[in-house]
Amino acid sequence: MRWSQVGLVVGMLACAGTSKQGPVPEVARTEAAPASAVLTVQAKDAEGQPLPGIPFRIRQAMADPPEVFWGTTDARGQAALTVPSGWYVFTAEASGYQTFVDPDVWLGREHPATVTMTLRPAAPVSGRVVDGAGQPLRAVSLSWIPADTTAPRLDLVGNPDGTFRFEGMGPGPGVLLARRRGYSDERWVFDARPAELPLVMREQGTLRVTAFAPDGRPVSASEVKVKALDPVAKEGAWIDEKVKDARVYRGLEAGRYRVTFTHRVGEHAEWTVSSDVEVVAGQTRELALRFDNVPARAPLRGRVVGAGGQPLADVWLRASSGDAKKDAFASWNSGKTDADGRFTLEHLTRGPVRVESPSWDAKVEIGPDAEGVSVDRSSDYFVEGRVLGPEGKPLSRFMVNGKDYEDPEGRFRYTLEGPWPDWLDFAAKGLASTRRRVEPEAERTVLPDVTLGAGRTVRVRLVRKDGQPALSKGRVVVLPAPGRESTFAWLQSFLIVEADGRFVLEDVAREPVFLEAETEADGTALHPLGTDEEEVTVPLAPAASLVGTVSDEAGRPLPGTRLMADCEVYPDQLPVTDAEGRYRIRVVPGRECFLSVYSSGGPSGWPSPPLRVFWPQRFSSGRPGETVRVDLRPRTGPASVQVLFPERDEWHRVLLVPGDVPMPPTMDAMRALMRSAVEPDPGPAEQRPERKDADWNHRSWHEPRFSHLPLGRYTVFVLEGPMAIALRYPVNLTAPGVHRFETKRPEEGGVHLVR
Repeated sequence: MRWSQVGLVVGMLACAGTSKQGPVPEVARTEAAPASAVLTVQAKDAEGQPLPGIPFRIRQAMADPPEVFWGTTDARGQAALTVPSGWYVFTAEASGYQTFVDPDVWLGREHPATVTMTLRPAAPVSGRVVDGAGQPLRAVSLSWIPADTTAPRLDLVGNPDGTFRFEGMGPGPGVLLARRRGYSDERWVFDARPAELPLVMREQGTLRVTAFAPDGRPVSASEVKVKALDPVAKEGAWIDEKVKDARVYRGLEAGRYRVTFTHRVGEHAEWTVSSDVEVVAGQTRELALRFDNVPARAPLRGRVVGAGGQPLADVWLRASSGDAKKDAFASWNSGKTDADGRFTLEHLTRGPVRVESPSWDAKVEIGPDAEGVSVDRSSDYFVEGRVLGPEGKPLSRFMVNGKDYEDPEGRFRYTLEGPWPDWLDFAAKGLASTRRRVEPEAERTVLPDVTLGAGRTVRVRLVRKDGQPALSKGRVVVLPAPGRESTFAWLQSFLIVEADGRFVLEDVAREPVFLEAETEADGTALHPLGTDEEEVTVPLAPAASLVGTVSDEAGRPLPGTRLMADCEVYPDQLPVTDAEGRYRIRVVPGRECFLSVYSSGGPSGWPSPPLRVFWPQRFSSGRPGETVRVDLRPRTGPASVQVLFPERDEWHRVLLVPGDVPMPPTMDAMRALMRSAVEPDPGPAEQRPERKDADWNHRSWHEPRFSHLPLGRYTVFVLEGPMAIALRYPVNLTAPGVHRFETKRPEEGGVHLVR
């Protein structure tokens, strides 16, 4: 996948980073992958004596769903299994012994594996489960999850008399879970293996919520939200039903909840009332949410003015008081300014008020007794000017940065994101688009007349090395000539070729440019196009090939690893290593590129195989038809960096770069830096193994962490995508362990990058 000098595919990379559905993998094989491999198993006791009759299983480590194979040691304590090549988690459980696990077994044609397991005696751990009245509970699901993430969890179902017995529990700490329908999920933490386990489970509770409008009327179709403050089970697993004028929540775990009722009090206004409540096991808790004694403030009136006191019409404003997440009462209302810039916002509760607008970042704080406010928009930065056609006459219809304008005099006014340099793209139908750089020195910047030249239609014919027409799909990008200042807005076309390999580019600027072509199967080209050329034949050269292997620290191949090369030819899928860790990627020749590991898959169960992470690898893609080799190995180091977010949404991105790197001044410079940057680990920073693996990607995304780092200096960049805002955090790792720091939102004090 390629980031060209016009930033062609950077957006594709950003989307790939947050997408929940990845590209369809394409396994690149250099030769037939082996069908099977042999696993040899040897079991012995603590004195080294062979152990016969030990059952074991191996589970595919990264497959979803995984295949499982079983075996038993013979009289010599040995066994052999023939299984498909790949990575496996090995587990052996035998009565009277601690469970044995090896989560990192690789089997391949050139890598037969032997697992030698030493089974140590284990004392059984027994217990009994009762309810709050001391009566035994039958058929309770119990799970022991050891703190050692390489050890297996032990699962069982209790007997009818409430008794149970764990076999094979190791001596270390762990978490015990108990589940039974109609009872609260329970979680106990132990510092070491317990001697016995007397357990008490609490019945689930019920919450009955009645909501009342500000005038005291009960609201039957109320908008009520319930949030567990200390959830054990999956949040929201309870039953929500309406009973007359109430909402009843059944099956709640015993514990604390925050309940919020939102009521509409005007066309664009809402009030909320919130309360924390303790749900008691086996009981029904009644909760009434009222707006009693909530004073409404007088209508908030004000005016929005711009530069020179000019009133600003049609500006949307939102006023709010309180915070529904932590305050008992909160309110908000929104409205639009009139022709004089004036507004009136009603239905707000008394107290401090925040006034803000989606169209600018500033917020205005108003005291609890203020009845009016003047919002000064004089800090807005905007560009004014005219757009002309080839004959110097104003264009009545045109676009600026994708925004449509209609003006008989060709005039426009475009609001900038702030007082920093920016680029504006100007376009009109049938004309060549152009770009202008704006460097505002005051709120108002007048741009010299922008003239759009007559575009030309260029007929292009792509031919292969043998002179035959290129018929495979691809794309062409129009680029400025190297070393030449150019103002045209770049043009990209996805090919729809005719039978002889021809296609048409429209509205091409009349200046020297280059045509960069890539096709799926016929080759690539970088071809000059003169000022007046309108028909051109472009010969394609064969693509280069990038080959190599992806292996672990010991040189064992890593199959199923998704890769990303930023100069790949016509990327529409992510290549994946085969069963021997090999890959082959077609790349554009003559480039400095980076090869990165996009993903090595997710865990197929518990325990998980070890996490392996990689540095992006720089390489030169060579000459047309040449084969370049790059082998990837995981990085190793004793330190980690974890970034803590107050809030994170889909537009935030976190990157790490080796060294003390300054803030890039422009978006293009940031994109160039992103090529060599490290993405967060593909796994959660802190794992609670009792939680299901379904939220694995979600938790890793919200808890960005960079592990296996050598000691030294690094720089973390936190980016907010659409606004091109960045924060920079230098990090000096001087000792092993996890270095944690909390970041602000990039919008709060971040640097706005120039486009």
